[in-house]
Amino acid sequence: MTAYASLLIAMLAGPAVFQNLPLTERMLLAEDSRAQTEAELAPLREGLRSPDPKVRRQAARAIGRLERAELIPLLTPTLNDTDADVRIEAANAVGQLARGPKGVTAAKNRLLARARLERDPRVWGAVAATLGRIPYTTATDVQQVETAIAGVLPTPTSAAVRLDEVLGAVEGLESLARQSGKISRLSGPTLTGLRTATELEGRAQDAEKLARIRRLASLALMVSGGVRKPELDAGIADPDDEVRRLAMAAARNDVEGREAAVTKGLADLNPRVRFEALQTYGRALQKASCDPVLAAVRDPNPHVSLLAIDLLGNGCPAAQSSAGTLQVLTEVLTQLPYAWHAPAHALVAFAKTSPEEARRALPRYLTHEIWQVRMYAARAAGVLAALDELNQLARDPHDNVREAALGELITLKRPEALPIALDALSRSDYQLGLTATRAIAAAPVAPEGTEQGTVGATLLTALTRITAERRETSRDVRMAILGRIEVLPPQPEALRPYLSDFDPAVASKAAAILEGWGQPGAVASPRRLPSMPITLSAVDALRHTRLRFTMIGRGAFEMRLLMDEAPVSALRVVTRAREGYYNGLSFHRVAPNFVVQGGSPGANEYMGDGPYMRDEVGLVSHRRGTVGISTRGRDTGDAQIFINLVDSPRLDHTYTVFAEITSGMEVVDALLEGDVIESVEVLLRRSDTGGPH
Repeated sequence: MTAYASLLIAMLAGPAVFQNLPLTERMLLAEDSRAQTEAELAPLREGLRSPDPKVRRQAARAIGRLERAELIPLLTPTLNDTDADVRIEAANAVGQLARGPKGVTAAKNRLLARARLERDPRVWGAVAATLGRIPYTTATDVQQVETAIAGVLPTPTSAAVRLDEVLGAVEGLESLARQSGKISRLSGPTLTGLRTATELEGRAQDAEKLARIRRLASLALMVSGGVRKPELDAGIADPDDEVRRLAMAAARNDVEGREAAVTKGLADLNPRVRFEALQTYGRALQKASCDPVLAAVRDPNPHVSLLAIDLLGNGCPAAQSSAGTLQVLTEVLTQLPYAWHAPAHALVAFAKTSPEEARRALPRYLTHEIWQVRMYAARAAGVLAALDELNQLARDPHDNVREAALGELITLKRPEALPIALDALSRSDYQLGLTATRAIAAAPVAPEGTEQGTVGATLLTALTRITAERRETSRDVRMAILGRIEVLPPQPEALRPYLSDFDPAVASKAAAILEGWGQPGAVASPRRLPSMPITLSAVDALRHTRLRFTMIGRGAFEMRLLMDEAPVSALRVVTRAREGYYNGLSFHRVAPNFVVQGGSPGANEYMGDGPYMRDEVGLVSHRRGTVGISTRGRDTGDAQIFINLVDSPRLDHTYTVFAEITSGMEVVDALLEGDVIESVEVLLRRSDTGGPH
């Protein structure tokens, strides 16, 4: 039963039945159903009037998540609430409602008015942060907001600053510079204030807050091109690991003193700083010498070492002998019987720099028992244009290997891609189906030896088969197939059933195609799939719950669920964990200095648990150690999770944060591509003793 259906049934059962539900549960149902009508909004309106500030805060958060600009007036009085936490939530919610030109103007004006009145530093900071992330379209708006929030930045002569205000200001300015910098760049005085903010000092108990100010101010300067030698030197000497890492990222711009700073970064004790320094060296300085890259191959941190191997594939200066590169990569290749990550990366690097050596090594990789090794073999074969090997790998038992090989054939514009793609459409993996559809789109409409009817019939057969699985997570591949069917000879009767598809996006696409084909009465009327029911009791039962992920060969890490912030997401993950869903799955994506992502049955972006989960974006920032839900657009969570390895404010207000790592972050940092989840345990904490049971 969908959340909407749950809400509707409760309402139809009669006012007494519905009103007897706790208000917080009625609000939860309204939020989960994406309340549209006045009757559906009624619990949220009631929540805003509650004497309990926690309830008012929940109501404001829920209204913001509806993302409808016409609701801004409903929240305007809440910006003046007597409770500071409610005003913070209301400010954030108004920012979420800022959609379209009228919504942007309404949200901006109300938040600016609140900022002029606000006396609580935390609330003012939240208002400033929200003002900075609204999607402006005019330079006038950007400059007005910049002036309003930059006024609290410190100056060299400031006697005292309120850190919460400064923190909100730098957060807002970072968002403003990143999102609206092309419309209007930050002014000179604002950049000066940000530089001064990176130098703030204070009490020991404010150390984390001061570090966050320096991180965000550094990011704002970096995206604005405002980092100079003094900031670079101060950044690489900062006691905070994240600030030093950001200094290395800023050094990618042509800043005076960057070579000396990067040299320091390559020797930093923190591997995240070394990784960022090596990335910068590879992009900006490797043309001069490969020596630091060759040295980094032997770095004790595997992520740094793997990056160094990848960078060797970019080549070294002509004046520098390639003997060192050849020797290092050859040594790495010999590790294949014992470890796969470094040799697999080395094979691809070899293919770029020493094709003959790579061709000799390639056969060992084609039939390796670990499918990821064969996937890297496909990438190397693509670089080498090794067609026989690509054709072999394109029929591999594992769909991810097939997909990699087919992708390389598409890049090489090979005619073999089409028959392989048509065969791939009979497979079960959605990512492979997407790539197969891309191969068909890249081929001529009627390639030699292939009839249009054959292509059309294969696409329709695949669409019918995948639709019968009734999984919302098939949206991407089905939309791609429909997009290809659209340009083939019309087959209206084959598409009419999709007008009532379970996925509204697919139903709308089918209606648009039929209308384009001149078919009357093509109106989408989707019939949604049931979703996991949610109740207040189920949410409350998890308030003191942790999840323990045990990784094969790595150890374990634990996370605390954020039940107030993301109850639906947390409940879904816990439910699947109790069912053993995650056991045996892997972290298929490891992006050092960004995220690790896992929990896909297909070990890729497109295979996950259905039906889709709705987003629960909110005030929790994507700081290092927070855990989010992977999506491919609004409300498309499929129970895949990601863990932030660094602070990533650019993910804020786009992806749900439902948990945070409480122990074992060193295990998370050590994860490598393909590491397998042995088990996920749900740990309930006793309220009386605090101990797990």
